[in-house]
Amino acid sequence: MSPLRVSLDDTQRASRIAAVRARFDASGTSVADWARENGFPPNRVHQVLAGRGKWLRGETHRIAVALGLKELAPPPEPIAPQSSRDFGEMEPER
Repeated sequence: MSPLRVSLDDTQRASRIAAVRARFDASGTSVADWARENGFPPNRVHQVLAGRGKWLRGETHRIAVALGLKELAPPPEPIAPQSSRDFGEMEPER
């Protein structure tokens, strides 16, 4: 399995943003209307489309995923708690 890419380089970000903006232009939908219809603050969507931020978590991440700027990756697998036996118990010093 290949490692997941967390961030896009500047060229990828710019080309994806341009493609999304072209879809808005072609459909005749305003960014503000789309934002309100999808439950996002219009100013935040405009910030994402301006390339601001890293879109790593929270609202900007959800906006970038909804716009198709980035793919939704599954959350990390839970890590089972480890007992002290797993690390080899050491005898207390005397």
